[in-house]
Order: sequence, then structure tokens, then C-alpha cells
Amino acid sequence: MSRSTTFKSPARQPLVHHSQAQLKPDHVQGPVSFFNPTRARFDLPSLQAPPVNAPSSSYAGGTPPPVGDAQLEWRSRDNRKGRHVLIVPSTHKKTDSPQLTTTWSGIAQGIWRMFTVMAWWDVSWWIAVLFTWGSAIFVVCGFFYWLPLAAPNTEFPNESSIAGGVTAFLGATLFTIGGVLLIVEASNENQTGCFGWALEHAFSHTNESDSEAISPNKDAPRLRPAECSHHHGQGVHRSDVLHLQHPSAGRNWEWWPTWHELKTHYFHEIGWWASSVMAVGAVIFYVSGIMALPGIYNKISTPVLDGTYWLAYLVGGILFVISSVFYVLETQSAWYIPAPKLIGWWIGVLNLIGSVGWTLSASFGYCSASWCVYQSNLSLLWASWAFLFGSGLLWYEALDKYPVERA
Repeated sequence: MSRSTTFKSPARQPLVHHSQAQLKPDHVQGPVSFFNPTRARFDLPSLQAPPVNAPSSSYAGGTPPPVGDAQLEWRSRDNRKGRHVLIVPSTHKKTDSPQLTTTWSGIAQGIWRMFTVMAWWDVSWWIAVLFTWGSAIFVVCGFFYWLPLAAPNTEFPNESSIAGGVTAFLGATLFTIGGVLLIVEASNENQTGCFGWALEHAFSHTNESDSEAISPNKDAPRLRPAECSHHHGQGVHRSDVLHLQHPSAGRNWEWWPTWHELKTHYFHEIGWWASSVMAVGAVIFYVSGIMALPGIYNKISTPVLDGTYWLAYLVGGILFVISSVFYVLETQSAWYIPAPKLIGWWIGVLNLIGSVGWTLSASFGYCSASWCVYQSNLSLLWASWAFLFGSGLLWYEALDKYPVERA
């Protein structure tokens, strides 16, 4: 049995502390055999009889409604982002609670959150915001470089040398900070999985009031962030838990995992490798951002530019490609099966397109012909647009902590 289809250690099995969640062994999957599983599914036992001392007349028809068709979905990417996926039965109705988040109204609410929620305590939110603004700046930078070639009459003085150089530096700075935070995010994920639903309410039909629960239907699973200790804070600021990664394990927030954790866990995590490669690529890429500054780029000889500016640009782009491939694979059940229904898959694909574009832009930089210069700047522009769209989805994903999907 490959490593990707089983959890090697019971201590690493997701949701191991949730006795009501029963792992489905045939639904433990991963895209690459030598990496850990990236997804698993859990059943919720069906409710066959009302609780003790609960009169049958309290239920319509005299019998309690079955809720066992609901399932929990654990995905390594969602766990790293602090997201908690609930899979409801295919018979789920609009009047049921919780509501699906994949409907148009659910998507509209998610977009609205992007403009109204400042999740400053959430590292995943910071990563998304930094990459979004960095990509937007690179889009502007791309226009500064490409537009004078496509429409010379629009050029203003020092457009490429000053405006282009400054925006390239600013964009690279934000990308570098975001890249470093990717390692922080990957190193502080809840290794045993975390689920922010109050599952006991799916089985106990009581009249117990719960100010933190936000479900009007007592027969359905409820959101209760306080039930789940996660480093993201579950979308609400709780100063008493922000400094802990795993409060139950007594682990403090860390910038880098221990050597033991690296050997036993992270070296087998495809998501951790994706984040680490992206971080290294961002740091290397930052060299080209610094050298693009006015007074540096125009005063360096071509051989030095080829060995520093363009080389850092090229190596950074290649590492971005590798990282994006890892991110795409992480969301798939198998390396050859796309997952277009998952937002994380689209984020990885758009980042892959952008990474390929930046690699092409750097490659064209080694050619001095006019068409090479044109294609280099054009590649920078369309690749930055791809990064911008991908980062926008990353922002949406970071705030969508409790997605509800149909089986």
C-alpha cells in the first residue's frame, strides 16, 4: 500500500479526536505515492432513534430525521488554510441548514466578505492580500514596459526606466513577503486536522441554546468556531488562542518546523514542498526586483545583467512553475485527474500560467532582437494578469472558512 492512500501514524490521522467522524479507508487519496494523503472522507453515523427521555412527538412523523448521509471532507490544502468542508447529502434542500456555499448567493456573500472583512490575524489572508496587490502592481509594471513598444505615441519620459523599475521592485517586495509567509502557514497547519463544525448537534436534538452556533435548524450540523482550535482563529479574533498553533498539544507559534517534524511529516507533505519552493523562488526573484530599480539596471553591463537580473528572473520563474505544479497536484485525487470543482485547483492552474509566462519573459530577455524585447514585456503583462486572477481567488478562499458542498 502506497504512502498516499493510508495514514502511517494514527496520531497523524485527521479528525482523530472526533469520535463521531468515521474514516472511510477507500476515500483516503493522494496524487503521488511517496507523499502523504491529501484528502480523506469521513461518515457521520445515522441517527436511528431519538435520544433518551426525548418524546417521539417532538419530531415530525414521530421519528427523528436521518442525518447520517452528511460527510466530512478533509483536504490538506483546506486544513492548511483553516477551512472546514462539510459535504451534505444530494437530497439537501434550500430550506435546510447549513446552506450550500456553492450557490450564486453563497459566492456573492464570499465576494462581499473580501471587501468587508479585514482578517489581520489570519496568515492565509495576509498571503492572499500580498499576492493580490503584488500581482496588481506587476500588471501596471507590465503596461509600463510593453505599452511604449506597442503604442509609442503613449510613452511618457522615463516610463520604462523609472516607472517600470519602481513598480517591479514594489511588486517583487510584496511577492517575497507573501512567499515567506507561505512557509509560516505550512509550518503551522493543524497536523491532525481540525473541523470547525459542532458535530454533536447533528445527533443531539436538544433545546440547548448556543450563542456561538449560527444554525436555525437544530437537526443540522452547526458552526461553532470555539469547538475547533486552529491557528487561523476561525474567522473571529480570539486573542487567547492566537499565539498557539495546536493549543491541545501546547505548541507555540513557530516560523519553521523542528527537524523531527521535517523528517516525520513535512518532507512527505506535497503542500509544504509547494510552499517552500515558492518561498525560495520569491526570494531569488527579488534579486531581479532590486536590480530593476532606477540607477541600477541602466548602469550595469549586459554580461552582468545576464548573470544576475535575468538569471534571478529565470530561476525564480522556474521555481514558481514547480511550486504551482505541486499546488495543482495537491488538489487532485490522482496526478492525471483534474479537479476543476475545487477553488484551490483553479488557483494552482492560474499561478502555473503566470509562472510559465514569467519564465518565458525571462527567457526572451537573453535575446536582444526587437521581437524578443516585445515578447518579453508582453509575457510579463499577461502572466501578471494570470497571477492577479489566481491571487483574487486565493483571497476569496482565505475568507471562505466553512464551505458547504453537495455530495
